[in-house]
Amino acid sequence: MALNAVSGSERREAIADSGIRIIARDGVRALTHRAVDREAGLPQGSTSYHAKTRLALVELIVDALAARSKADAEELADSLSATFEPDHRLGIGELAALIAGLVETLAFRRDDMRARYALILELDDAPHLRAKLTAESEVHAITQQVTVSALTRAGLPHSDAHVEELIALTDSLVFYRTAINETTSLQTILAAYLHGTALA
Repeated sequence: MALNAVSGSERREAIADSGIRIIARDGVRALTHRAVDREAGLPQGSTSYHAKTRLALVELIVDALAARSKADAEELADSLSATFEPDHRLGIGELAALIAGLVETLAFRRDDMRARYALILELDDAPHLRAKLTAESEVHAITQQVTVSALTRAGLPHSDAHVEELIALTDSLVFYRTAINETTSLQTILAAYLHGTALA
């Protein structure tokens, strides 16, 4: 597709994708407007046109990551509704498999996850952006709702503390799968945790 035929939203998406790859590969400090232009194969100055400052460029990338995470959470909610009848009681094995599948899906997007973790560590001086990637985000609110629903359908404790524990475990497993080990059985870990919750 010719450059002049690309819409502004497509250009911003290309910029975000390129920025994510740069951060995942080389770290946040390697992120510059020129580096993104080169990575995206765009004319010099294209990134600056869409993101005037470095902070604006980071925000564009954070928004892209947050939007994808939100879509993941909504897809999990849809999957829960589509796969099981409303009155179906989830077994612990079924719930563990469902969550393990989500972890694998997220970890498969290795660049997204690496960029997310790198940005969380770097954005202490920009709390409004960091919040979009952490527990203060809209994504987290949706994830809480889905987790409450899943735990309830499995007949497991679903207090705020239990919900946050499971979300923390899931996020930790995404990191582990992304950065440390690609073969450990996630379903075994999740099932062991859920069984423990049931006995507590």
